[in-house]
Amino acid sequence: MDAQAGFDTFVEATRYLFRGPSPREILALLLVGALFLALLLVPLLYIRRRERERLRELFFSRAGEFDLTPSETRLLWRFARKLPVNPLLIFESKALFEKLASRIVKEASPEEIKLLPSIRTKLRFDTVPWFIPLTTTRDIDVYQTGVITHKNKSVPAYVIDKDEENLYVALLEPLVLQKGDKVRFFFIRENDARYSFESQVKDVLSSDGRTVLVLPHTDNLKRIQLRESVRWKVKLPVRVRLPDGTEVDATMEDISAKGARVCFSHSVPLAEGDRVLLDFTLKGHRFSNLPARVVHRSFYDRKNCAGLKFEEISRKEERLIESFILEEQRKLLKAYKLGED
Repeated sequence: MDAQAGFDTFVEATRYLFRGPSPREILALLLVGALFLALLLVPLLYIRRRERERLRELFFSRAGEFDLTPSETRLLWRFARKLPVNPLLIFESKALFEKLASRIVKEASPEEIKLLPSIRTKLRFDTVPWFIPLTTTRDIDVYQTGVITHKNKSVPAYVIDKDEENLYVALLEPLVLQKGDKVRFFFIRENDARYSFESQVKDVLSSDGRTVLVLPHTDNLKRIQLRESVRWKVKLPVRVRLPDGTEVDATMEDISAKGARVCFSHSVPLAEGDRVLLDFTLKGHRFSNLPARVVHRSFYDRKNCAGLKFEEISRKEERLIESFILEEQRKLLKAYKLGED
C-alpha cells in the first residue's frame, strides 16, 4: 500500500509539474509584469516630458531675446523640435537655420512661409559676414554678378532679387530659355571662393526689357577655395625694404599665414618677382626682416598696392597669424550676433 501511495503521489506531482498554467495564473503574471513595467516607464516618461517642457521653455525664452513674435516662435519650435540636435542651436547656426528654412518652405503654409524673412532678420541671418562661406543660395547677395550657362552657351548675369522660395537672376545678354530648362550659375565671392549651382528654371519673366530667370533655392552649392589660406583685413603699419635697399613706410591691408597685401601712398619701384623685407608687429610679436616675394601689383583708390607671398616664415609665426585671424573672427561673429557695428 505504501508503495502504491508513493507511486500515486509521484504521478500526481508529475501531472502538476507538466500541466500548463491556468488562466488565473496567466492573468496574475501579466498583471505583475504590467505593474513592473509601469514602475519603470512612468518615471522615465515623466522625466522625458519634463525635459521636453524645460527645453520648450528655454527655446521660447531664447526666442524672446531676439524679439520673435509668438507666431514666429511657434513656427520655429514646431520644426526645430524634430531636429536630431538640440533645437536651441537654431539661434546660433546659420547653416542649421537654413536647413530648417528649406523644410518650412516645403511643408508649411504660405502664411507661415511669409514669416521667414522677419525671423531671418531678427536672428541676424539675413546677411553673411564676408569670411563665412555660403551654404545656400539664400545667402547670395542681391546684385551678385556671375555667369549663366545652358547647353555650352554662357551669358553674364546678376541676382536682381530673392525671396524665401526663389532666386531671381537677370540676364545681361540674350539667351533663349524656357521653363524647365536646366542652367548653371557661376559666380565669385570676393575674398572667399568660386561658387556654382545647378537649377531648373521655374519661370521666365521680363523686367525692363531683360530676361529674368526664376530659380528655386538650393543648398547644393559647389565651392572652390580661391586662396591657400584665409586672409583677414587689417590696418597695420609696416616698413618695407625695397630691392634697392630703400626703406619705405606702408600699410598692411590684409594678412594670412602665407602672405599679405601692402599699400603705399606713393609710387614705388616694385615689379612682380621682386623680393622685399618686412618689419611689423602683430599680437605683440615683432616680425623683423621677414622675406616676401611680390606676386602681383594693383592700383585703386589712389593707392599703390602689392600682393606678397611670405618666404622663410617659421611655423611658429604662421601659427601666430592663424591664431590672430581666429580670434578676430570670433570677435566679429560675437559683434555680428549682438547687432554691434
